[in-house]
Amino acid sequence: MRDRKPVKLGLIWAQFAAYHVDRCEAVAGRLGPRGTVLAIEVATTSADYAWEPSDEVVGAEKITLFPGSSFDDVHPLRRFWAMLRPAVRCDVVCIGLSYGLPDAILLSWTLRLLGRRVVVFSESKFDDKPRSASFEWLKALVLSCYHAAIVGGRRHVDYFRFLGFRRRPVLPGYDTVGVNRIRGQATMAIGLQKVPFAERNFLFVGRFVDKKNLFTLIRGYARYVAAAGRPHRNLVLAGSGPSETELRLLVSELALQGQVEFRGFLSADAVSRTLAESLGLLLVSIEEQWGLVVNEALALGLPVIVSNEVGARDLLVRNLENGYVVESGSAESIARAMALIAGNEANWHTMSQSSLERSMLGDCSRLADSLEAILFPEMTDAWQKVRELPVQMEHCP
Repeated sequence: MRDRKPVKLGLIWAQFAAYHVDRCEAVAGRLGPRGTVLAIEVATTSADYAWEPSDEVVGAEKITLFPGSSFDDVHPLRRFWAMLRPAVRCDVVCIGLSYGLPDAILLSWTLRLLGRRVVVFSESKFDDKPRSASFEWLKALVLSCYHAAIVGGRRHVDYFRFLGFRRRPVLPGYDTVGVNRIRGQATMAIGLQKVPFAERNFLFVGRFVDKKNLFTLIRGYARYVAAAGRPHRNLVLAGSGPSETELRLLVSELALQGQVEFRGFLSADAVSRTLAESLGLLLVSIEEQWGLVVNEALALGLPVIVSNEVGARDLLVRNLENGYVVESGSAESIARAMALIAGNEANWHTMSQSSLERSMLGDCSRLADSLEAILFPEMTDAWQKVRELPVQMEHCP
């Protein structure tokens, strides 16, 4: 171990948000003198996410290949060549791009052929969408160049086993955030004085797109309002997207003006502050690979209402303990879950404490655990931490 050459690790994502910085810093801190981290951001913006430009990464070297550009505006071949130049300097490269992108396929196979170890970061699971046997076979072929995978939770592990990772390591820990950063942001914004239970409202944070199931969520909220009468909690929608005009029309049709608040897109700091002031998080998507806002909610002790489609449900949510798991197509089940959280303060505090207790399962130190186990397989402590996660694990030393 003492004479071992320090490992050079590359971490690649299309665009960095605050939680990408969290992950890079956690990994760099864990490696210490045993290695160096090169954090590679392809572009500053993208069509899907309106994140503010990311900060520097403490303990790592961060480079942005196309500063000021949108990831989607750069041709895939240009992205490939730009990523390859720094990545080839690394011993191990972890790729967080969608593995089906042409440049991601080219990069992963080129690095493999050049003798680099390649790890895929993914949050895909089988139930995300209808699957075709022939397409899944092709996907398994594309992924056969990877030495290992780091994914979200149980369903993600199962899916990668299905895709051919029989003996190759498939470890959890990818979908993580900096719990301490989120708590620090909330404390700086609202101080140590907690918002009283009676003044808290329900919250959704995310894009206004079809898969988030916001029309059913609003209809469920309308049923909750009708059943609860006065007083009842407001519903705060934080985000933006193509569905916003139609959502506002639905709010008007259901006479919920003044009760459903559209907050617009929030910065990372503002998300932490808003979560800390809220009653509970709602994420009832019909398709959701993970849902990092669930990690953020637990970091601040919030009960959550999620649909079973939400990937974070497997690891972070225990039904009736720190929230409720509802049917995504049932407005009535959403309404009843909201009533249970809003109507019993003692139950809310119990659920809040349970969320706090589970929160570190979603911390980026879990990613550091898994990468440490892959990079240094002789480190039995790292493997023990990975095995302790409530995820079905196979092929662990």
